[in-house]
Amino acid sequence: MQPICAAIHDLSCYAKSSLTVVLPVLETMGIETCPLPTALLSTQTDGFDTYYFRDTTSELEGILDAWKELSLHYDAIYSGFLGSEHQVQLIKWFIEQQRRVGSPLVLVDPVLGDDASLYGPITTGHVEAMRSLVHVADIITPNITEAALLLDLPFQEQFDEKEALSWARKLSLLTGSFVVITSVPLSDGFAVACHAENQDFLVRYAKVDASYPGCGDLFASILLGSLLCKHTFQTAVRRAVTYTSMAIERTKRTGRERRLGVSPTLILPDLSRERAQ
Repeated sequence: MQPICAAIHDLSCYAKSSLTVVLPVLETMGIETCPLPTALLSTQTDGFDTYYFRDTTSELEGILDAWKELSLHYDAIYSGFLGSEHQVQLIKWFIEQQRRVGSPLVLVDPVLGDDASLYGPITTGHVEAMRSLVHVADIITPNITEAALLLDLPFQEQFDEKEALSWARKLSLLTGSFVVITSVPLSDGFAVACHAENQDFLVRYAKVDASYPGCGDLFASILLGSLLCKHTFQTAVRRAVTYTSMAIERTKRTGRERRLGVSPTLILPDLSRERAQ
């Protein structure tokens, strides 16, 4: 039976990020994906001088109530940007309600900031609320800035392997979740630092000389899709690294404007062919 995932992210009407990355990737991987928009934006926010932003908390409440009334069940719950502390509490309630009737795989991408700074709409209260949400996740996928915020540690510009794995281990012990810390800068490159079931490991990758919005959404989507397709955790992480790097490289070769975001379309044929094998 096809897995069903509730994808709880913001929706940008122009440029790729969040739901416009999540939906095509998961659907191509064979996951029935149900979008639950946490905010509506005219564009993604990185690189645009102005944008329209609408908080959709009231819509979120109505949809969750209707889903409960219909007794809808999900195999996975995947949350990204949440627009307020109240939204965090709503998603915690939704996870708890779904766990009363099943065992959904819960992936929380704790979208808080990057490059040692909070994203524009994020407050310190929002950070505290996110620290509570990651405790109910099965898997969390923070970048290094978000890992520092969750651990209440100073941001670091560079790590050695031991430090990177130590942060992943601390987060796993703190939250009880599998941890994947993305974009960890090492002295000789970059890595993803992971801890799960008392084991830790690094997945190194070559840094592409390009950066696009939506890469974190792409990574977490491929990771979740791979797990729902019954790959092991280590294999799922490696697949996410491989395909995300591939998408960045191909997006760069097209000369695509950075603010338009990473192009998931460029790897969908590869994901589809692999699924068919």
